[in-house]
Amino acid sequence: MSVSESITMRTPESGASALAFKVYITASDLKESAVLQALRRYHRGEIEDIVIERFDGLDTQEVIHIHRNSSHHECGTHPTLLLILDSTDLEERGALLVSLNEYHGFDDALRLIPDLSIDFMSSLSAAGEGWYTLRLDVPDEKTAATPFRWFALYKASSQRSVFNEAVVAMNRGVQEAGVAGPDRESSAEELPRIYTAARGRQRSLDQIIDDHPFFAETRGLDPDHFAVIDGEYRKKGALIVQVSPERDSFRCRGDVAGELLRWIFINFMTWDEAKAIAWGL
Repeated sequence: MSVSESITMRTPESGASALAFKVYITASDLKESAVLQALRRYHRGEIEDIVIERFDGLDTQEVIHIHRNSSHHECGTHPTLLLILDSTDLEERGALLVSLNEYHGFDDALRLIPDLSIDFMSSLSAAGEGWYTLRLDVPDEKTAATPFRWFALYKASSQRSVFNEAVVAMNRGVQEAGVAGPDRESSAEELPRIYTAARGRQRSLDQIIDDHPFFAETRGLDPDHFAVIDGEYRKKGALIVQVSPERDSFRCRGDVAGELLRWIFINFMTWDEAKAIAWGL
């Protein structure tokens, strides 16, 4: 792992009174000038004050650990909102917008077009738009590399009602966690369609894994990961499966089960980090 020295760049556009946003570069071939150009592209008016730091080779959770333990009060930077540039392909992969300690009890992240991410950070910082609403808007603001339907959710249970319930729960994820009363607005139709229902056809898990790459290719789904709803769902939770780079699986209960594959897909965490979250519930 190669970690460069921290390089701080503070843009002159905004006044010194507002909190600056930390922008972390972890892609070793990505230049600061390219990042600034991407953040300003199609931007109306001035961008907020930002501080760019390089940590080549670090993964997202390592960057979050650094950010969480930084002295933001002394530096004048926002303590819970940060942006991570982890790829040189800013058009396709975009930027990872991270928000710590969100309303649902977890850190959370969304992958967005770079210049839009600055607008969203400003809005979130000024309480103009909440994370709850921003999550619902993800399909409308997705980057080109983010398909609208991401993962197969296989039915390996004879109980149709349980599976139908699970499809809604997995797509909802943590969206409604900790939200009650009039603020709980999103219906099943409004939720991002992260999971696509698929028939297990009474196959074993090994058979589903063998057949999945072809099914995923024909449906435009992730070929490396999927989830299964089987007879153990009510007691033990959804079965989260990895096909490649090596076969592995774990179970996860509760609202967060629907988020783990999305978080892996957008490079918010690794497979092992997602597994650790599931085991800790």
